[in-house]
Amino acid sequence: MTAEDRQPLMSLTQRQKKLEAMITCPCGKGQVYIRNFIDPALRAKGPHLALRCKIREILGFKNNILELEEIVFTCCRNPLQSCEAYKRYIERNAAG
Repeated sequence: MTAEDRQPLMSLTQRQKKLEAMITCPCGKGQVYIRNFIDPALRAKGPHLALRCKIREILGFKNNILELEEIVFTCCRNPLQSCEAYKRYIERNAAG
């Protein structure tokens, strides 16, 4: 048995805190929730992490709730390179 095998699994709350720490996008900070609290209609899918993006809501994007994989690939990297919504938001605010 390796040391990795002996480590306890992380709880959903611990994973939420770790993901929050990984997010680099200023708009995504503090926006990771357990999905059941964001959209109770999806409770049958079981609890998992999701992010409600306020920028996507403001700009009218249909998918303003991101799943774990999207969060990692979009919000945990440089948002000016990885997030179309953030780029549009910055451009829109720069234009006045």
